[in-house]
Amino acid sequence: MSAADRDRPARPVRILHVSHTGHRGGAELALARLLAARPSWTAGLCCPPAGDAFDGLAAYGVTLDPRLPQLPVGGTRSRSPMLAARYLTSLRAAAGALRGSALFGAADVIHANTAAAAIISALANRGRSVPLVVHLRDLVTPESMGRFGYAAFTRLALPHVAGVIANSQTTLASAAGRLPAGARRVVLQSPSGLRERVTQPHVRDQVRAVGMVGRLQRWKGQHVFLRAFAAVFRGTDVRACLAGAPLFDEAAYEQELRDLVVELGIAGQVDFLGHVDDVPAFVDSVDVLVHASVRPEPLGQTVLQGLARAKPLVATEGGGPSEWIRSGANGLLVPPDRPDALAAALRKLADSRETRKELAAGAAATPGILSDAECARAHAAFFQVFAPATGSSLTERR
Repeated sequence: MSAADRDRPARPVRILHVSHTGHRGGAELALARLLAARPSWTAGLCCPPAGDAFDGLAAYGVTLDPRLPQLPVGGTRSRSPMLAARYLTSLRAAAGALRGSALFGAADVIHANTAAAAIISALANRGRSVPLVVHLRDLVTPESMGRFGYAAFTRLALPHVAGVIANSQTTLASAAGRLPAGARRVVLQSPSGLRERVTQPHVRDQVRAVGMVGRLQRWKGQHVFLRAFAAVFRGTDVRACLAGAPLFDEAAYEQELRDLVVELGIAGQVDFLGHVDDVPAFVDSVDVLVHASVRPEPLGQTVLQGLARAKPLVATEGGGPSEWIRSGANGLLVPPDRPDALAAALRKLADSRETRKELAAGAAATPGILSDAECARAHAAFFQVFAPATGSSLTERR
């Protein structure tokens, strides 16, 4: 290195974030929150033009390049060879589009936000020495990713990663046997829209509202929640509040839920709120928060949101939620896909303000929950590992 190079101020690391969709899913909202937290790197984002998950990020200094084609819906789970072939063709087309981006050519590090984005990025990055960091937000299993999605991800993407960020120990363990020996790995909490924590819980005398936050899709278990709610609260003035909207081909499930509340006799007690921007405010508005996924959840952002706001919480055991909740201390864990077990937990909370107070206090004392700004700093520390040896750095932004 020359003396001039040594004296030249280091520029921020240029990180290109790749998202396979611009629609509002959990992974996309987590990335948007990360980038809105004003990270210390120079951020670019390549994604498809449709969707509004990343609207407004330009105000935070993020350069957007919406050039990626939209992938076919259902390609990862299809048993149709024709649809799988069409999906693979779309992945290759997206890789070609990514290679044509000026952001791609200038990046010091590529960060793939999802499994599909990882396949696109790995295909585009072949023959280059730019490190690829992949975010593991789903369990790396055929059940979670779909048979074709799992095969494509584990064969086309994971062998080429320099590092992985997992949202829970459970998620990381699901990929352990598929990662290159030299790949760096870390477990980092995903940003959950948390600005500050509640340290002094407020627990009302009676339960008036029970809430659930999450995209309306079957495996999230809104139907389980509604059956449990009906078993405990049907015919009372207690309300069930569902925050979340369907995406892609999930509108049929929303209609199924609307039909179910009529069948259960609780149509007048259920509020379908659609997507909610201010999740902390929604969590504060309910007396009990529910997480009801029917299979192990990789992270369970609802769980973090409930704990951070010191809310009495019931969650499905297994996966990420079991890493955060000590049942009976800072929440209650119930078996998955068991409306009767969830109903018993809701009844226990409805019948005892003292139990709700104890769980709320335990939630407030839960260690390790990070604000979005703290999440950004933790991500910066990991990305620093892959920064070029000279000429760039990640420094904390004041």
